[in-house]
Amino acid sequence: MAWRLYVLVALVVMAAASSSQAQQVIAAHEIIAQLESNEPVYYDNIRIQGDLNLRSLPGGRVASSLVITNSTFANASFSGVTFVQDAIFWGSTFSNASFEKASFLGQADFANASFANGSFSFASFAQPAFFSGAVFRNNISFEDAQFAKDAFFSGALFMDNANFNYSNFESYSYFPAAQFLGDAIFSDVDFSGALDFSAANIAGRANFFSSRFGSAVFSDSLFSGPAHFGLASFSGLTSFGEAVFANEANFNLARFSQAAYFSDAVFNGLALFGLAKFEDIASLQSARFDDDLNFKASSISTILLDKAELAKGSRIILNDTDFSRFKAHWNDIEEHVVWDPGAYLALINNYHGLGWSADEDDCYYQYRRLNQAGKDWGWSRVIDILAWLSCGYGVRPSYAVFWSLLTILSFGLLFWRGDGIRRSAKPLHEPAEEGSLPEHATIRNALFFSTMVFLSQGPIDFLPVGRYRYYVILEGILGWLLLALFLVTLGRVMIR
Repeated sequence: MAWRLYVLVALVVMAAASSSQAQQVIAAHEIIAQLESNEPVYYDNIRIQGDLNLRSLPGGRVASSLVITNSTFANASFSGVTFVQDAIFWGSTFSNASFEKASFLGQADFANASFANGSFSFASFAQPAFFSGAVFRNNISFEDAQFAKDAFFSGALFMDNANFNYSNFESYSYFPAAQFLGDAIFSDVDFSGALDFSAANIAGRANFFSSRFGSAVFSDSLFSGPAHFGLASFSGLTSFGEAVFANEANFNLARFSQAAYFSDAVFNGLALFGLAKFEDIASLQSARFDDDLNFKASSISTILLDKAELAKGSRIILNDTDFSRFKAHWNDIEEHVVWDPGAYLALINNYHGLGWSADEDDCYYQYRRLNQAGKDWGWSRVIDILAWLSCGYGVRPSYAVFWSLLTILSFGLLFWRGDGIRRSAKPLHEPAEEGSLPEHATIRNALFFSTMVFLSQGPIDFLPVGRYRYYVILEGILGWLLLALFLVTLGRVMIR
């Protein structure tokens, strides 16, 4: 290993010394001859003349180290070639190069390299592979590539479509700050180790359909086109914190075995989590939704949606959703939850389990209102309307107070304007004589009389006259009913 370090240091010095010099021209057949003789090849800042076809080597094997840095390859074919030792091409430019089915048994270093036309389909990398800072000017394919050790694509620039379908990353894979100006296609990919896709920028489609992830970090990434993670499986911690989905974000049928963080993420388009399964916490705290948030038929252990920002007209779809905990206050989401009886009842039970009594009452009240609105006219709807007006379906004691005060005031005005009560000089149980009702009641007398009738019975120094005796009976009945409703509703609310 010491000699490798010495060689790399020497190459860095050579690169610095020759950076301002014109590239030396080396014929391709000279390099092939060196490799045929199993001699190590070390070049920096050269231009290879002719086709560098390593498939012509015996058995298609490069047995010695191959180090060509900061150089230019016009045409090179490494298809099916096995690199037994390190293959280092950092800083080099490839006009036409194929690495299809190539095997890199040693380290493969293409950091800061540039590819006009190239392919790594079915290539295998037994040791760490470095593509950090690489530039892929046209379509590039890593389809079915195998990365046994760490794969580095940090800061890589993909100027057209990048195809990683069916590839396998057995160790860490690094794509932080990678730029995809076309489509990023990673469907049916195995990310067995940790994946770092933080601060990546994908201008086209991001297709991770049916891929399998260990722990995955997509924090601060920008998905300008549709992002498709349908049927993806996340077995480790997953973070999309502060990611921006400028288009549709599709996580339908995805599975998250551990916590999934979407905190502070921005969803400009549809956020689809239909039939998804969250076995741990799904955190969408402080996330922003400009369109619908769809959890239809999904299964979620815990949803954290508090402090989320939902645009006017955006909907939360919880139809057939199975969740254990849904942490978002009702007044923050009530205008957005799509009406579904099962979803509302599940939220009511959820708030009850959380001990959020006010949210439970508000959600129940809205559930009864919407349920009532969907009924045909009949006794059931009439009873619902009475339950709504009188006590707010048993969760609004203030409604009963309002109707009680209105009843007292209405009957008081009725007694006063109609001159329906008179002051009595004798107790109420004695027979009244004609001259015993000399006084007309004032408005204060009438309100006092009405209050006493509503609460229990009228005062003995006042008597109703004529038909107003029947109004006293009616007010007394209403008083008992409204007081009973008030006490029952108040007790239900305060006991909790």
